[in-house]
Amino acid sequence: MKNFHHAPKVVAYAVAAVAGLLVSGALAGCSGSTPALSPSQSLPAAPTTEHAAARTTAWRTSLARVPLPSAGCFEATYPSMTWEHVACSTPPHLLYPVPRGARTAHATNVGDGNDYTANTSSAMSSAIGSFPKVTGVTSVKSTPNPAFGNDCECGSNSYTLQLNSSFFTTAACGSTKNCAGWEQFVYENPTGSSKGSLFIQDWLIPANLSGSIKCPSRAGWESADGGCVQNSPYSVSIPNQSIANLAKLVETGDAATSGDSVYLAVGTTVYGMKNVQSDGITDLAANWKGAEFNVVGNAGGSIAEFNSGSTIEVGLETDTGNLTAPTCEADSGTTGESSNLSFVAAPSSPAEQTYPSILFTESNVSGGGTASCDALAGI
Repeated sequence: MKNFHHAPKVVAYAVAAVAGLLVSGALAGCSGSTPALSPSQSLPAAPTTEHAAARTTAWRTSLARVPLPSAGCFEATYPSMTWEHVACSTPPHLLYPVPRGARTAHATNVGDGNDYTANTSSAMSSAIGSFPKVTGVTSVKSTPNPAFGNDCECGSNSYTLQLNSSFFTTAACGSTKNCAGWEQFVYENPTGSSKGSLFIQDWLIPANLSGSIKCPSRAGWESADGGCVQNSPYSVSIPNQSIANLAKLVETGDAATSGDSVYLAVGTTVYGMKNVQSDGITDLAANWKGAEFNVVGNAGGSIAEFNSGSTIEVGLETDTGNLTAPTCEADSGTTGESSNLSFVAAPSSPAEQTYPSILFTESNVSGGGTASCDALAGI
Protein backbone atom coordinates (compact mmCIF):
# COMPACT_ATOMS: atom_id res chain seq x y z
CA MET A 1 0.00 0.00 0.00
CA LYS A 2 1.40 3.42 -0.90
CA ASN A 3 1.99 5.94 1.86
CA PHE A 4 -0.80 8.30 2.79
CA HIS A 5 -0.34 12.03 3.06
CA HIS A 6 -0.30 12.31 6.80
CA ALA A 7 -2.97 14.94 7.25
CA PRO A 8 -3.70 13.81 9.69
CA LYS A 9 -38.21 -5.30 -5.69
CA VAL A 10 -37.56 -3.57 -7.29
CA VAL A 11 -41.17 -4.27 -8.49
CA ALA A 12 -42.52 -4.64 -12.01
CA TYR A 13 -42.79 -1.20 -13.54
CA ALA A 14 -46.07 -1.53 -15.41
CA VAL A 15 -47.09 1.98 -14.41
CA ALA A 16 -47.32 5.21 -16.27
CA ALA A 17 -48.30 7.54 -13.41
CA VAL A 18 -45.70 9.13 -11.14
CA ALA A 19 -47.67 8.22 -8.03
CA GLY A 20 -47.56 4.57 -8.87
CA LEU A 21 -43.80 4.69 -9.32
CA LEU A 22 -43.25 6.43 -6.01
CA VAL A 23 -45.36 3.90 -4.14
CA SER A 24 -43.40 1.11 -5.80
CA GLY A 25 -40.13 2.69 -4.66
CA ALA A 26 -41.42 3.05 -1.11
CA LEU A 27 -42.57 -0.56 -0.99
CA ALA A 28 -39.20 -1.65 -2.32
CA GLY A 29 -37.45 0.19 0.50
CA CYS A 30 -39.67 -1.43 3.15
CA SER A 31 -39.48 -4.96 1.79
CA GLY A 32 -36.95 -7.52 2.83
CA SER A 33 -36.96 -9.19 -0.58
CA THR A 34 -35.28 -7.90 -3.71
CA PRO A 35 -36.58 -9.40 -6.94
CA ALA A 36 -34.56 -8.00 -9.84
CA LEU A 37 -35.64 -6.72 -13.22
CA SER A 38 -34.35 -8.49 -16.28
CA PRO A 39 -31.59 -6.59 -18.14
CA SER A 40 -33.96 -5.61 -20.92
CA GLN A 41 -36.40 -3.83 -18.64
CA SER A 42 -36.20 -0.09 -17.98
CA LEU A 43 -38.33 2.78 -16.80
CA PRO A 44 -40.23 5.07 -19.16
CA ALA A 45 -38.67 8.43 -19.92
CA ALA A 46 -39.73 11.33 -17.73
CA PRO A 47 -42.05 13.72 -19.60
CA THR A 48 -41.73 16.94 -17.57
CA THR A 49 -39.21 18.63 -15.27
CA GLU A 50 -41.37 18.14 -12.18
CA HIS A 51 -42.19 14.55 -13.03
CA ALA A 52 -38.57 13.92 -14.02
CA ALA A 53 -37.36 14.71 -10.50
CA ALA A 54 -39.98 12.42 -8.94
CA ARG A 55 -39.28 9.60 -11.37
CA THR A 56 -35.52 9.93 -10.98
CA THR A 57 -35.82 9.70 -7.21
CA ALA A 58 -38.01 6.60 -7.45
CA TRP A 59 -35.68 5.08 -10.04
CA ARG A 60 -32.66 5.67 -7.81
CA THR A 61 -34.41 4.14 -4.78
CA SER A 62 -35.32 1.06 -6.76
CA LEU A 63 -31.95 0.79 -8.49
CA ALA A 64 -30.31 0.55 -5.07
CA ARG A 65 -32.27 -2.69 -4.56
CA VAL A 66 -30.95 -4.23 -7.77
CA PRO A 67 -27.91 -6.35 -6.90
CA LEU A 68 -24.75 -5.52 -8.77
CA PRO A 69 -23.73 -8.44 -11.00
CA SER A 70 -20.48 -9.05 -9.10
CA ALA A 71 -17.83 -7.38 -7.02
CA GLY A 72 -16.31 -4.39 -8.78
CA CYS A 73 -17.20 -0.95 -10.13
CA PHE A 74 -20.37 -0.10 -12.05
CA GLU A 75 -22.62 2.71 -13.23
CA ALA A 76 -26.21 3.05 -14.42
CA THR A 77 -27.98 5.95 -16.12
CA TYR A 78 -31.70 6.76 -16.01
CA PRO A 79 -33.93 5.12 -17.08
CA SER A 80 -31.92 1.88 -17.36
CA MET A 81 -32.13 -0.67 -14.56
CA THR A 82 -28.97 -2.42 -15.77
CA TRP A 83 -25.60 -1.89 -14.09
CA GLU A 84 -22.76 -1.47 -16.59
CA HIS A 85 -19.27 -2.56 -15.56
CA VAL A 86 -16.62 0.20 -15.53
CA ALA A 87 -12.92 0.14 -14.69
CA CYS A 88 -12.01 0.70 -11.05
CA SER A 89 -9.35 3.22 -10.07
CA THR A 90 -6.99 3.77 -7.13
CA PRO A 91 -8.15 5.80 -4.10
CA PRO A 92 -6.30 9.04 -3.34
CA HIS A 93 -3.67 8.84 -0.61
CA LEU A 94 -5.32 11.29 1.75
CA LEU A 95 -6.32 11.06 5.41
CA TYR A 96 -9.71 12.01 6.85
CA PRO A 97 -8.89 12.00 10.59
CA VAL A 98 -10.95 12.09 13.78
CA PRO A 99 -11.89 15.41 15.42
CA ARG A 100 -9.46 17.53 17.40
CA GLY A 101 -12.00 20.14 18.43
CA ALA A 102 -14.29 19.92 21.47
CA ARG A 103 -17.14 17.45 20.88
CA THR A 104 -19.28 19.15 23.53
CA ALA A 105 -21.63 22.13 23.20
CA HIS A 106 -22.35 23.72 19.85
CA ALA A 107 -19.18 25.07 18.29
CA THR A 108 -19.25 27.87 15.75
CA ASN A 109 -18.78 25.76 12.63
CA VAL A 110 -20.23 22.47 11.44
CA GLY A 111 -17.83 19.54 11.67
CA ASP A 112 -14.71 18.60 13.66
CA GLY A 113 -17.06 16.83 16.10
CA ASN A 114 -19.84 19.41 15.93
CA ASP A 115 -22.40 17.52 13.90
CA TYR A 116 -25.69 15.63 14.23
CA THR A 117 -25.70 11.84 13.97
CA ALA A 118 -28.56 9.41 13.38
CA ASN A 119 -28.45 6.75 16.11
CA THR A 120 -30.43 3.51 15.93
CA SER A 121 -31.24 0.77 18.43
CA SER A 122 -30.43 -2.01 15.97
CA ALA A 123 -27.68 -2.23 13.38
CA MET A 124 -28.29 -0.52 10.06
CA SER A 125 -27.44 -2.25 6.81
CA SER A 126 -27.20 0.99 4.86
CA ALA A 127 -27.42 4.75 5.18
CA ILE A 128 -28.30 7.36 2.54
CA GLY A 129 -27.13 10.97 2.67
CA SER A 130 -28.66 13.71 0.54
CA PHE A 131 -29.26 17.45 0.31
CA PRO A 132 -33.03 17.91 -0.15
CA LYS A 133 -32.75 21.70 -0.41
CA VAL A 134 -29.77 23.87 -1.32
CA THR A 135 -30.00 27.63 -1.73
CA GLY A 136 -27.40 30.27 -2.49
CA VAL A 137 -24.48 27.86 -2.94
CA THR A 138 -22.24 28.91 -5.82
CA SER A 139 -18.69 28.22 -4.66
CA VAL A 140 -16.59 26.44 -2.05
CA LYS A 141 -12.92 26.02 -1.31
CA SER A 142 -11.06 23.80 1.14
CA THR A 143 -8.59 25.64 3.37
CA PRO A 144 -6.19 24.26 6.01
CA ASN A 145 -7.22 24.03 9.66
CA PRO A 146 -4.23 25.05 11.84
CA ALA A 147 -5.18 22.40 14.41
CA PHE A 148 -4.39 19.69 11.84
CA GLY A 149 -1.65 21.20 9.68
CA ASN A 150 -1.50 21.73 5.93
CA ASP A 151 -1.79 18.22 4.49
CA CYS A 152 -5.09 18.63 2.66
CA GLU A 153 -6.42 18.64 -0.88
CA CYS A 154 -7.08 22.35 -0.61
CA GLY A 155 -8.23 24.78 -3.28
CA SER A 156 -11.26 25.99 -5.19
CA ASN A 157 -14.22 23.58 -5.53
CA SER A 158 -12.43 21.02 -3.36
CA TYR A 159 -14.67 19.26 -0.83
CA THR A 160 -15.78 15.85 0.40
CA LEU A 161 -19.07 14.15 1.04
CA GLN A 162 -18.57 11.94 4.06
CA LEU A 163 -20.97 9.28 5.30
CA ASN A 164 -19.28 8.08 8.48
CA SER A 165 -20.05 5.47 11.09
CA SER A 166 -19.85 6.30 14.75
CA PHE A 167 -16.96 4.79 16.70
CA PHE A 168 -17.64 1.20 17.77
CA THR A 169 -16.11 -1.80 19.50
CA THR A 170 -14.72 -4.23 16.95
CA ALA A 171 -13.03 -7.63 16.95
CA ALA A 172 -10.60 -6.15 14.43
CA CYS A 173 -8.75 -4.56 17.36
CA GLY A 174 -7.74 -8.02 18.57
CA SER A 175 -5.78 -7.71 21.81
CA THR A 176 -5.11 -3.99 21.32
CA LYS A 177 -6.38 -2.00 24.29
CA ASN A 178 -8.29 1.30 24.11
CA CYS A 179 -9.18 0.56 20.50
CA ALA A 180 -12.31 1.30 18.43
CA GLY A 181 -13.35 0.85 14.81
CA TRP A 182 -14.50 3.55 12.40
CA GLU A 183 -15.53 3.43 8.73
CA GLN A 184 -15.95 6.30 6.28
CA PHE A 185 -17.72 6.25 2.91
CA VAL A 186 -16.06 9.13 1.07
CA TYR A 187 -16.61 11.05 -2.15
CA GLU A 188 -13.55 13.23 -2.68
CA ASN A 189 -13.87 16.11 -5.16
CA PRO A 190 -10.46 17.64 -5.91
CA THR A 191 -9.69 21.11 -7.11
CA GLY A 192 -9.19 21.64 -10.85
CA SER A 193 -10.49 19.30 -13.54
CA SER A 194 -9.28 15.99 -12.09
CA LYS A 195 -11.91 13.33 -11.54
CA GLY A 196 -13.39 12.74 -8.11
CA SER A 197 -13.03 9.46 -6.22
CA LEU A 198 -15.61 7.35 -4.41
CA PHE A 199 -14.08 4.93 -1.91
CA ILE A 200 -14.04 3.64 1.69
CA GLN A 201 -11.54 4.54 4.39
CA ASP A 202 -11.25 2.31 7.47
CA TRP A 203 -9.70 3.17 10.82
CA LEU A 204 -8.75 1.65 14.13
CA ILE A 205 -8.46 4.56 16.56
CA PRO A 206 -7.80 5.23 20.25
CA ALA A 207 -11.23 4.79 21.83
CA ASN A 208 -10.91 8.00 23.86
CA LEU A 209 -9.45 9.95 20.88
CA SER A 210 -6.16 10.53 22.70
CA GLY A 211 -2.86 8.73 22.75
CA SER A 212 -2.07 6.08 20.16
CA ILE A 213 -2.58 2.39 19.48
CA LYS A 214 -0.46 -0.32 17.91
CA CYS A 215 -1.68 -1.52 14.53
CA PRO A 216 -2.53 -5.19 13.95
CA SER A 217 0.19 -7.16 12.21
CA ARG A 218 -2.04 -8.34 9.38
CA ALA A 219 -1.58 -6.71 5.99
CA GLY A 220 -3.29 -3.47 5.03
CA TRP A 221 -3.01 -1.35 8.17
CA GLU A 222 -0.72 1.67 8.28
CA SER A 223 0.00 3.86 11.30
CA ALA A 224 -1.47 7.35 11.00
CA ASP A 225 -2.69 10.08 13.33
CA GLY A 226 -2.31 7.89 16.43
CA GLY A 227 -4.37 5.09 14.89
CA CYS A 228 -4.35 2.71 11.94
CA VAL A 229 -5.79 3.37 8.49
CA GLN A 230 -6.38 1.63 5.20
CA ASN A 231 -8.33 2.51 2.08
CA SER A 232 -10.53 0.18 0.10
CA PRO A 233 -8.36 -1.44 -2.60
CA TYR A 234 -10.27 0.36 -5.35
CA SER A 235 -12.32 3.48 -5.99
CA VAL A 236 -14.74 4.69 -8.66
CA SER A 237 -13.70 7.69 -10.75
CA ILE A 238 -16.47 10.26 -11.13
CA PRO A 239 -16.47 13.45 -13.22
CA ASN A 240 -15.50 16.45 -11.11
CA GLN A 241 -18.65 17.94 -9.61
CA SER A 242 -19.19 21.68 -9.16
CA ILE A 243 -20.49 22.48 -5.69
CA ALA A 244 -23.42 24.12 -7.52
CA ASN A 245 -24.56 20.53 -8.23
CA LEU A 246 -24.73 19.65 -4.53
CA ALA A 247 -28.49 19.07 -4.52
CA LYS A 248 -28.04 16.39 -7.22
CA LEU A 249 -25.60 14.30 -5.15
CA VAL A 250 -26.81 11.36 -3.04
CA GLU A 251 -24.33 9.10 -1.23
CA THR A 252 -25.10 5.59 0.04
CA GLY A 253 -23.03 3.26 2.17
CA ASP A 254 -23.86 -0.44 2.60
CA ALA A 255 -22.46 -2.85 5.17
CA ALA A 256 -22.97 -6.61 4.86
CA THR A 257 -21.11 -9.70 5.97
CA SER A 258 -20.45 -10.42 2.28
CA GLY A 259 -18.63 -7.08 1.89
CA ASP A 260 -19.12 -3.32 2.14
CA SER A 261 -20.25 -1.17 -0.79
CA VAL A 262 -20.55 2.52 -1.64
CA TYR A 263 -22.67 4.42 -4.19
CA LEU A 264 -22.96 8.00 -5.42
CA ALA A 265 -25.89 9.30 -7.45
CA VAL A 266 -25.08 12.29 -9.64
CA GLY A 267 -28.44 13.40 -10.99
CA THR A 268 -29.50 10.71 -13.46
CA THR A 269 -26.35 8.60 -13.15
CA VAL A 270 -25.46 6.31 -10.24
CA TYR A 271 -21.95 5.03 -9.64
CA GLY A 272 -21.49 1.97 -7.44
CA MET A 273 -18.70 -0.15 -6.01
CA LYS A 274 -19.98 -3.53 -4.81
CA ASN A 275 -18.29 -5.60 -2.11
CA VAL A 276 -15.18 -3.50 -2.61
CA GLN A 277 -13.75 -4.80 0.66
CA SER A 278 -14.39 -7.42 3.30
CA ASP A 279 -16.72 -6.32 6.06
CA GLY A 280 -14.38 -8.06 8.46
CA ILE A 281 -11.91 -5.17 8.25
CA THR A 282 -13.90 -3.37 10.96
CA ASP A 283 -17.00 -5.60 11.40
CA LEU A 284 -19.25 -2.66 10.51
CA ALA A 285 -22.30 -4.76 9.56
CA ALA A 286 -22.74 -6.01 13.12
CA ASN A 287 -21.99 -2.68 14.79
CA TRP A 288 -23.38 0.15 12.66
CA LYS A 289 -25.72 2.00 15.02
CA GLY A 290 -24.68 5.59 14.40
CA ALA A 291 -24.06 7.57 11.20
CA GLU A 292 -22.93 11.07 10.23
CA PHE A 293 -23.34 12.69 6.81
CA ASN A 294 -22.20 16.11 5.63
CA VAL A 295 -20.23 18.13 3.08
CA VAL A 296 -16.92 19.24 4.57
CA GLY A 297 -13.30 20.02 3.71
CA ASN A 298 -11.13 17.70 1.63
CA ALA A 299 -8.74 15.78 3.92
CA GLY A 300 -6.39 16.73 6.71
CA GLY A 301 -9.06 18.28 8.92
CA SER A 302 -9.53 21.05 6.35
CA ILE A 303 -12.41 23.54 6.28
CA ALA A 304 -14.90 23.83 3.41
CA GLU A 305 -15.49 27.56 3.04
CA PHE A 306 -18.79 28.26 1.25
CA ASN A 307 -19.70 31.58 -0.34
CA SER A 308 -21.76 33.92 1.81
CA GLY A 309 -25.51 33.37 1.51
CA SER A 310 -25.24 29.56 1.51
CA THR A 311 -27.91 27.39 3.15
CA ILE A 312 -27.97 23.59 2.96
CA GLU A 313 -30.57 21.10 4.19
CA VAL A 314 -29.03 17.74 5.05
CA GLY A 315 -30.93 14.44 5.10
CA LEU A 316 -29.66 11.12 6.43
CA GLU A 317 -31.74 7.94 6.08
CA THR A 318 -31.01 4.74 8.01
CA ASP A 319 -32.10 1.24 6.97
CA THR A 320 -32.42 -1.10 9.95
CA GLY A 321 -35.33 -3.13 8.63
CA ASN A 322 -37.94 -1.24 10.66
CA LEU A 323 -39.69 2.15 10.48
CA THR A 324 -38.74 3.46 13.93
CA ALA A 325 -37.30 6.98 13.88
CA PRO A 326 -33.63 7.23 14.88
CA THR A 327 -32.50 9.60 17.59
CA CYS A 328 -30.71 12.76 16.47
CA GLU A 329 -27.71 13.44 18.69
CA ALA A 330 -25.88 16.76 18.61
CA ASP A 331 -22.11 17.21 18.94
CA SER A 332 -21.46 13.59 18.04
CA GLY A 333 -19.76 13.90 14.66
CA THR A 334 -16.77 11.68 13.99
CA THR A 335 -14.76 13.38 11.24
CA GLY A 336 -12.16 16.11 11.73
CA GLU A 337 -13.09 18.00 8.55
CA SER A 338 -15.49 20.93 8.88
CA SER A 339 -17.11 23.87 7.07
CA ASN A 340 -17.82 27.54 7.69
CA LEU A 341 -21.56 26.84 8.05
CA SER A 342 -23.47 26.81 11.35
CA PHE A 343 -26.58 24.91 12.40
CA VAL A 344 -29.88 26.79 12.27
CA ALA A 345 -33.52 25.74 12.74
CA ALA A 346 -34.46 22.41 11.16
CA PRO A 347 -37.01 22.32 8.28
CA SER A 348 -40.42 23.54 9.48
CA SER A 349 -42.29 21.04 7.29
CA PRO A 350 -39.87 18.15 6.75
CA ALA A 351 -40.53 15.87 3.83
CA GLU A 352 -41.01 12.19 4.65
CA GLN A 353 -38.19 9.91 3.60
CA THR A 354 -38.45 6.25 2.62
CA TYR A 355 -36.33 5.11 5.55
CA PRO A 356 -36.19 6.44 9.13
CA SER A 357 -34.16 9.63 8.95
CA ILE A 358 -32.88 12.85 10.42
CA LEU A 359 -33.05 16.27 8.76
CA PHE A 360 -31.26 19.47 9.71
CA THR A 361 -30.20 22.77 8.17
CA GLU A 362 -26.86 24.59 8.17
CA SER A 363 -26.14 28.07 6.87
CA ASN A 364 -23.88 31.11 6.95
CA VAL A 365 -26.89 33.42 6.64
CA SER A 366 -27.81 35.18 9.89
CA GLY A 367 -31.25 34.84 11.45
CA GLY A 368 -31.81 31.16 10.79
CA GLY A 369 -33.24 30.40 14.23
CA THR A 370 -32.11 28.10 16.99
CA ALA A 371 -30.21 24.99 15.92
CA SER A 372 -32.40 21.89 15.87
CA CYS A 373 -32.83 18.51 14.18
CA ASP A 374 -35.84 16.53 12.94
CA ALA A 375 -36.06 12.77 13.52
CA LEU A 376 -38.60 11.05 11.27
CA ALA A 377 -40.01 7.54 11.07
CA GLY A 378 -39.91 5.71 7.75
CA ILE A 379 -42.93 5.36 5.48
